[in-house]
Amino acid sequence: MTRVSILAAALAAGTVLAAQDDPLGTARDLYASAAYEEALAELTRAEGGALTPAASRDMTVYRAFCLVALSRGAEAETIAESLVREDPLFTLDRYRDASPRIASLFASVRARVLPEVIWEEYRSARTLAAARAPDARLRLAHVRQVLDEAQKIGAWDKTLAELQLLVDGFLELSREAEPAAAAPLEKATALDEPASSDSDLPSAASIVVRAGDAGVVSPIVIVQTMPQAPPALFDLMRLLHRTGTIDIVIDERGAVEDVTVRQSVNAAYDSLLVAAARTWRYQPARKDGVPVRFVKTVTINVQAP
Repeated sequence: MTRVSILAAALAAGTVLAAQDDPLGTARDLYASAAYEEALAELTRAEGGALTPAASRDMTVYRAFCLVALSRGAEAETIAESLVREDPLFTLDRYRDASPRIASLFASVRARVLPEVIWEEYRSARTLAAARAPDARLRLAHVRQVLDEAQKIGAWDKTLAELQLLVDGFLELSREAEPAAAAPLEKATALDEPASSDSDLPSAASIVVRAGDAGVVSPIVIVQTMPQAPPALFDLMRLLHRTGTIDIVIDERGAVEDVTVRQSVNAAYDSLLVAAARTWRYQPARKDGVPVRFVKTVTINVQAP
């Protein structure tokens, strides 16, 4: 055998060994050359080998790619669903050879599967949170991430919006060091309190009167309805057992023009409270008979039935 023949044989053997050492690379090259059946065969041959989790996932992804290219969409969807269930934050961003057809299939599967996965993960995380398990907060934070992703891709509805409030509430509960309240409470009620000091008033430059000023008649409530929270979030708020405080600026027409949360009841509930407060209406405060702006401090007590 000539030296050239020996060299050629060695190179061929090296190519075969390289393919055996890197089945994913071989399958990727076959896919790029439109040899989809051969790529599938290479991926199947590599099954059961010693693979890292990342390599195993990549091989699963390219299996789906090949199936889409071969018009075996149902099988590809099954694989895509398994990938999303395994990692709800999985995307194809790092796979530059994903065709628009593949991207569309994965996007459709994610939009369909994510809501179900979110609820499954939330139930598991809620159980951990109720048991005060050490990793409960991490699991809840992950659910929150997946909720953000679902909202970003449009896989969103009212039930997920309410679930987002619950997750935020559980996250806050997991940070609470205070013990749960023993005294039963009834419902969210609002009580007037003396106004804050001048340095704490919202939009202080525009406020001309407050409770106790000479000649001032305080606003009269027309509508001051507390927002309703989902029952599970309401239970969390009872456990937190804190009194919240907001300052509202009531203009000369009796409308609320500004809301400032001074003491949070619960981060999830605060957003509902601020939105509701902006719809409240009053007979405006008066000073010497003339309507004026007024700072009203409202205390929120969460009470149970």
